[in-house]
Amino acid sequence: MKKILITMVIAIMMAILPAQAQFGFGLRGGVNLTSLSLSKEVLSSSNRAGFFVGPTVKYTFPILGLGVDLSAVYDQRNSGVMGETVIEKNIFVPINLHYQLGLGSMASLFIKAGPQFGWNVGGKNYQFNFSKDNIEAIRGDFKLKNSNMSLNVGLGALLFKHLELGITYNIALGKTGEVSYWDAAKAAAGEVVDVVKHGSTRTNAWQLNLAYFF
Repeated sequence: MKKILITMVIAIMMAILPAQAQFGFGLRGGVNLTSLSLSKEVLSSSNRAGFFVGPTVKYTFPILGLGVDLSAVYDQRNSGVMGETVIEKNIFVPINLHYQLGLGSMASLFIKAGPQFGWNVGGKNYQFNFSKDNIEAIRGDFKLKNSNMSLNVGLGALLFKHLELGITYNIALGKTGEVSYWDAAKAAAGEVVDVVKHGSTRTNAWQLNLAYFF
């Protein structure tokens, strides 16, 4: 009898949840502040602003406060390596699980987290030249990866059931690029360059985002 009751409860829940679920389609966009970190201290990097925009969908179960959202956005991240501007252009597909706490019919708060998959659709190779302590001439190559994966963690508010405001921290789960550099003066003079040094980069970003669901 107990097994029958459990089976009936599960069947009822399976029938109720799709009926109660809310589906939304909209547009998401915002700005990001890129943080480019390098594994080699000899190189310096700088943080600059960028933007992202694209369609988004979400699926929410009001009685549980749980839901999932999926977007496909064009993302441009600007940063600098030794004074050279690096522009990362990607198509990102974030998939976030979120928990929503209602504050009435006007607003609700949410937290969310999930993976993000990215594909490079812009330039992949950059070159730079600089002098270390104004003495040693250095030549370097910076190459972005074709694809990458990261993790989103964020929070925000949903207003009037249509307007979503939030802040997200996007954390790279692996290197997003590779950098190599060598003594440019010796190479230009035809001398043998003994060691070509290698390093890797990770691109993280704080994102302020706005979404409107129709």
